[in-house]
Amino acid sequence: MKQIINNLWSQRAQNVWLLAELVLVCFVAWKQLDPIAVRMYYRSLPKGIDCERLVVAHTAPTDTRWYESDNVDRVFRQKINVLKRKLQAIDEVEQVCILYPIQGLLAPRNIFSHSVDNVGAQYIYGDDSVRVYETGHMKNEHFFETYGIHAAEGSPTAEELSKSDEGVVISRSLAERLYGSAKAAIGKEIDHRVILTYDKIDDWVSSSYIQGVVEDVHVSDTSFDTWRVYWGTPDCPLVYVHSQLVIRLKPDVDVRRFVEEQNFRLQQFTSEGLAIVSFTPYEDIATSKNQFASPMLSYDFNLSVAKALFFLINLCLGVIGTFWMQTKRRTEESGIMRAFGATRGRIMGMFLAEGFILTTVSMFITCVLYLNYVKTGLGELCISYSPQPDPTWVANKPLHFLIISGIVYLIILIVVSIGITIPAWNICRTKPVEALREE
Repeated sequence: MKQIINNLWSQRAQNVWLLAELVLVCFVAWKQLDPIAVRMYYRSLPKGIDCERLVVAHTAPTDTRWYESDNVDRVFRQKINVLKRKLQAIDEVEQVCILYPIQGLLAPRNIFSHSVDNVGAQYIYGDDSVRVYETGHMKNEHFFETYGIHAAEGSPTAEELSKSDEGVVISRSLAERLYGSAKAAIGKEIDHRVILTYDKIDDWVSSSYIQGVVEDVHVSDTSFDTWRVYWGTPDCPLVYVHSQLVIRLKPDVDVRRFVEEQNFRLQQFTSEGLAIVSFTPYEDIATSKNQFASPMLSYDFNLSVAKALFFLINLCLGVIGTFWMQTKRRTEESGIMRAFGATRGRIMGMFLAEGFILTTVSMFITCVLYLNYVKTGLGELCISYSPQPDPTWVANKPLHFLIISGIVYLIILIVVSIGITIPAWNICRTKPVEALREE
């Protein structure tokens, strides 16, 4: 260890520049990796939706003259129900649900997404009030069965909850928050107040009773938001363009094969002015900017990952190149050590130990700088802004900082090790006489 410290001190001029480069790389890596690590963690949480057997059928009008009908809602419902029956007649199909983009107070684009500027609704039980996200669904559309959202123990079944248009259905975590358990929540009354924005609340309050409890649904990759209220209605305003049918396939059916086969049979799925224009696996929809895009694989996430990888790969290649050249210049030193009896393993270990010390010191400096960067308000940790308290490590700022710092430290340590190991291995294999002659 003493020799390693002496080597670092004797080469302090070069090591200062190495430290500066490592600090800069660690700082940029920290900033780039923080949001990605958080979103990947959220995506790893149980979704509460059985996505593996879901397919979305996208509809579009082929003739808009029926829009002029006096009862356009009824006409459209007839047309889309024809398409629904054709899908239900397919042997591989287990269930079909008509889904309109307008469903859900805060889901004009996605049945399970929410607007950043809106925080849902306020539900009140006694003196306790919480803010939650709402999702609307139509009666008898098999909403819960199609999506694979299971009823909690003691609650009516998913099929019964899909049929009922009385009262509301709440998630298990919300039931436990307000009533202590899912079973205790069933049949209770709950007050509801609409929240228009973060600082504006509607004065009007309505009451509903809880008809059932379902398991938590968590599909957002930017926040922890399992507190949900589902309200059923016998009717719903329809959107005649870009409505979808969500299809649940039977077990053991190959989703890819089913989608490919049905896309070849699109001409069979028409209904006098309305047609299915494409079939897409539910999990694949988010790979494009689609209005039904699932936040589990969102376009902006893929873009942020691509940008982060681009910067990190270039920075890491720069670090590898710097340490490669620095190690390569020590060929004469390696030859002298070999001439005095040092083994190849000892020389390799010494070079790697020096790199380990430089990386550790630079990471410590980076952590101090980043903490001050956050405290001064110039930056921030990637923390969920969901109205629901987040019990995960993401909201625990000290733990959050330690986890991301550990990830960055591990990555930089691997990069530095690569930049040292390969050239060190080559120069250690060089005979002492040749190493000294080359110098």
